[in-house]
This record gives sequence, structure tokens and C-alpha cells, in this order.
Amino acid sequence: MKKDRISCIINQIRTKSVVVDVGSDHAQLAIKLLKANKATHVYNVELNKQPYLTTITNLQKNGLLAKTTNFLANGLQITEVMKPVDYCVIAGMGSKNIVDILQCRNKEIKIKTFIFVPNNLPNILRKYLEQNGYKISYEEIVKDGQYYYPLMVVSQDQGLVIKDKYEIYFGPYNLKHPSLLFRQMYQQRFAYIQANQLHLRNHYIAQEFNLLKEHKIWK
Repeated sequence: MKKDRISCIINQIRTKSVVVDVGSDHAQLAIKLLKANKATHVYNVELNKQPYLTTITNLQKNGLLAKTTNFLANGLQITEVMKPVDYCVIAGMGSKNIVDILQCRNKEIKIKTFIFVPNNLPNILRKYLEQNGYKISYEEIVKDGQYYYPLMVVSQDQGLVIKDKYEIYFGPYNLKHPSLLFRQMYQQRFAYIQANQLHLRNHYIAQEFNLLKEHKIWK
């Protein structure tokens, strides 16, 4: 049942796509996409200088630099993306950072589909999606090492509309198609909160604990 996040992201991308990877780190996603012919061009965006320089080095070593455009920049505030983008991947960061990127993005960049893999608090990201007209067409829980991550495929054109507090917390697709990893993740979360009595000391965790008790799909 264990999967790595990069492989799961690649599985959601159609062949010969144009991709933007925000927070590209060392260009692992770009290299795998281009070698697998999943992408014809990848825009890598990295905020920090050292990972950006490593991105360039890794692409050169693999003979793929010409198939990429690389930015030392903050999120989607770039202005030099000329092609319509099939997929924008934002992974490896918290939900609050993803929301900040979406709020500040250059709206002139035409993006068909987003793939989000937040490190934490996916309810914050889903709440933003609900409030801004985005829909979730697919979602799965990925177990990478010992940690669980939600992977969301999102657009403004098609998918499930987030309707209530349960769908904000669990995800509408997950509620319709609960996987074993989905159940395991929330069983562990419930047990952890209960064992450490976190719901007795924190108002927000108390709300989360009540949602887990009320909605028994994770059992």
C-alpha cells in the first residue's frame, strides 16, 4: 500500500503535457515526466537559490535543460509562461502556503488542472477551493514512508463541488470512494487524538475529533 508522492503525481498526468512544478526543489518530477514522455515541457519554479541551482545541474546531467524553463521566483507570480499549461503541480508544502500561492498567482497563466499534495491541514486548502469555485475530480491518500498525504486533482471546470464540513475535512471524492489508506489514516488520527486527549486542550482539535466521531466512514 505504500507509494511515493512523485509516482502518484505522474500517474495523474496525461502523455505529452505542459507542466508547471511550483516548489520544484531538485527537479525530480520534471526529470521523470520528461523521460517518461509524460511532458513535452516543464516550467520549474523554485523560491530558494540552492535548490534552484541544483535543479539546473540535475537537468544538465540528464540532457533535459532545453525541455524546461526554470525560474528563481515566488510561486505563480511569474510572467514568462507563454504556453497554456495542462497541469500545475504544487506539492511538498503546507496548505496555507498553497493557498497563498493561489491567491497571489498571475491569472494570465492559463492552467487547466491543478494537482495538490499538501503536507498538512488539507481542510484549509479544501475550504479555499470551496470558496473560490474549484472542484475536485479525483483524490487519493498516498502513504510515503510512514506519513499520509492527500493528493487532489482540481479544476474550475469539472469535478465534485465541496458542499459541507464533512467534505471540507475528508474530501468529497474520498467520501464517495473511501480507500483502505483513507480509512487507516483517519483511524490513526482518531486514536492519536483520543490517546493524548488533544481534544480536551485545543478547540480546533476538539472540532476535528467531533467530525471523526460523527462521520463513521473511516471506520
